[in-house]
Amino acid sequence: MVRFPTLVAAAFAVCITGAAYAAPAPNEVAAELGQTLTLGSAKQMVADQLKASGQSTMRPGRAEFDAEGNVKVEIVTLQGLPVSHVLVHANDGKITDAASTKKRG
Repeated sequence: MVRFPTLVAAAFAVCITGAAYAAPAPNEVAAELGQTLTLGSAKQMVADQLKASGQSTMRPGRAEFDAEGNVKVEIVTLQGLPVSHVLVHANDGKITDAASTKKRG
């Protein structure tokens, strides 16, 4: 008889393995940037943009890859409340408002 904790551990291992295979590989950023776009580098780019624009009450929150390899970064308040989302493009590193880049159709 298989015990419940063993089943939970096995299910967790299967989920983690499946997530690792399903995660998109980071795309290469344009040659002029000379680096690979990662979740951390995208969040740093957004943090730099927020700092440069004087928005000291905002910070980058969650980040995730989309289907095209771009990174969607959530902008949150210092308390962690979500305010908006931006998209860091993998091909050129540009940061745009995520709502304005949605495909309509």
